[in-house]
Amino acid sequence: MIYKKFRIQNYKGIKDVEISLVKDDLVLLLGLNESGKTTILKAIETFDYLNDLGVSHNDKFYKDIRNKSDVNSNEPAIITATIEIDESLDIQNFKKSLKKHEDFNLHTTNIEGLFRELNKEGLINISRVIPFKNGNPQPSFYQIDSEHPFTKNKFSKLVAKEIVRFCPFIIYFEDFKDRIPEKIFTSKSNDSYNPDWYDIIDGLFYNTNKDYSIEQFKTLNSVSNPRPKDAKTVLKRVNKTLNKSFSEKWKELSGVKDIEETELTYNIARAYFEISITDTDGTTFSVDERSKGALWYLSFLMKTEFRRKKLRKNYGKPVLLIDEPASNLHSSAQQNMIEDFQKLVEDTSVIYSTHSQYLISLDNIKTTYVIERDEGEVTSTLWADYIKLDTSDETYYQPLSNILKLVPNTFDIPWNKAIITEGPSDMKVLQVMYDILHPNEKIDFVIYPGASAQKLSSLISLNIGWGANFKVLLDSDDAGKEAQKNYIEQFDLSEDIIIILPEDNKNIEKYFTKEEQIDIYEIAFDRKKDGNVNKKEFSASFSILNSDKIKRDNMFKKLSSQTKKRFVELFKRLS
Repeated sequence: MIYKKFRIQNYKGIKDVEISLVKDDLVLLLGLNESGKTTILKAIETFDYLNDLGVSHNDKFYKDIRNKSDVNSNEPAIITATIEIDESLDIQNFKKSLKKHEDFNLHTTNIEGLFRELNKEGLINISRVIPFKNGNPQPSFYQIDSEHPFTKNKFSKLVAKEIVRFCPFIIYFEDFKDRIPEKIFTSKSNDSYNPDWYDIIDGLFYNTNKDYSIEQFKTLNSVSNPRPKDAKTVLKRVNKTLNKSFSEKWKELSGVKDIEETELTYNIARAYFEISITDTDGTTFSVDERSKGALWYLSFLMKTEFRRKKLRKNYGKPVLLIDEPASNLHSSAQQNMIEDFQKLVEDTSVIYSTHSQYLISLDNIKTTYVIERDEGEVTSTLWADYIKLDTSDETYYQPLSNILKLVPNTFDIPWNKAIITEGPSDMKVLQVMYDILHPNEKIDFVIYPGASAQKLSSLISLNIGWGANFKVLLDSDDAGKEAQKNYIEQFDLSEDIIIILPEDNKNIEKYFTKEEQIDIYEIAFDRKKDGNVNKKEFSASFSILNSDKIKRDNMFKKLSSQTKKRFVELFKRLS
C-alpha cells in the first residue's frame, strides 16, 4: 500500500490541513520557527499506532494533542490517510489476528464484501480518531471512511486498525533528539539507559537474523554460561548487516562519502554498545569524534533502517518525517543534503521541514507547503497557491523572503561576466531560454536579479568595482527608460551596457504569445490553465522549468520560430 495524502483536523493548533505525497518528489514544509511544521509532522506520525509511546505515556501524549485554548473541548482530533491499494486486500492476510475476536466468523462475509469494494476503488481512507470529553482524551480508534454499510459496524474498527498494520511504516526523525549516544547501555536500571537507541540496536540484531536480539546476545556473554565465540560470531554478522546497508544504499550519499566502515562493539563488564567509524584513510573514530554531518547520516540510517518495532518489510514505500534536518551544518553540507534526499525518494517518501534557505529544493518547489501560524491556528498552503494569494507587487522570490526573512543565493558563480536584470522573473526566463537555445554550451556568465528597475545601483557599482564585463537589461516602459538614463549618467556608461527591450516587447513576458504562456504554465505545473497567465504564475513556471530538463525540452517544442528568433537576437545584444 502507498500513502497518498494526510489530512489533519483539530490537532493542537491545526484546524484542518492537508499534505499530499507526490511520487518521487520531496515534500517540504517551509516556515519560520513555531509556525507549526513540527506539529504537522507529529500528527502524521500519530496516525500509525505503532508509534505510540506506550500505556504509561499515552495519556499525557493525548492530552497534548488537544488545542490548549479549548479546555473543555468535545471535538475529536482526526488524522486521515488516503492510501492507494497496489495489491488487493485479501481476508486471508487478516484472519490470524482477527479470528481471535469471537465475532470474527459472524463478519467474514461483510469483510470480504468491504474488501471487494475497496479493491475496486483502488483507494481507501482510514482515520485515526482521538475523541475528547470535556477536554479529557478518550480511547482512540480507527475507522474506514466509506459508504459501505459494514463500516458502521463496531467490528470494522478492528479491521481498519489491522489494515494500518499492513501499511508502510511512518517514522519521525528529530535532529537533536536522535543523535547517537557515546554509549548505548543495555540495562534498564542504568541511569544512562536510552530506550530509543536500545530499540534501534535491537532492530539491527533482528534485521540480521529474526532469532537475534540484545537479550539473546547478552546470554552468550553471561557469567554462568559464557559462549564468547558464539557472541563474536553474532556480533560479526550484525556488523556485516550494518555495513551492507552502507554499501548498498548510503555510501553514495554526500554526507557519508568519508565513511569506509562502521563497527558495533560491546563492553561486557559495563553492558553497553559503542559505535566507531573508520574513514576512507583508515583512521578510526568514536562517534563523539566524527563530524556532525557524518553522525547525522549514521544516526538517520540506523533509525530508519533498523528500528525493530517499525519494521514492516515489503509493506510499501515508508514515509520518513524529517524535522529541521542538520540545520546546524554548513550551508554547503545542507545543499548536499537536498541532493541526497532526492536519491532517497526513489524508494521512500520524504516529508521534511526547514526554515533554512539552503535546504529549499527548487526542483521540488511545486511540492513545497508554506506553513504559517495566525492567532494560534496553523495553516498549510501549497506553493503554487501561495504565490497566487500573495497580493504584493513583488517578484517570484519575494514570498521566500517574506517567509524566511532572506533570499536564497550561492556564491559559486562565474562573477567576471554578468547580466543584471530588473528582477528574478527576468533572470529565470533568460536562464531557461539560454539553456534551450544553447543545449551543448555551459553557461559562463551569471545573472543577478535586482529588486526593480530603479534599484540596481548597488549591483552595477559592485560589478564596476570588480572589473567585470556586465550588461543591464531593463523593460522599455517609462520606469525602464528613466532608469537607463539615470544609470548612464550616474556611472558614465553607454547604451550598449544599459540595454532596454524593444518597444514592441516592453517586458520579457511579451516575448511570448498568450498561447505560449499558457502552454508554458501547463507544462510546468502539469495542470490545465483557464484564462491568462499572470505575472507570478509566469515567473513560477520558469522557476520549475529551470530545474527540469524534460519540461524545458517540451516547452521548446511549443515555441514558435518567431519567439526563438527574438531571444537569439536578445542574447546577441547581451553578449
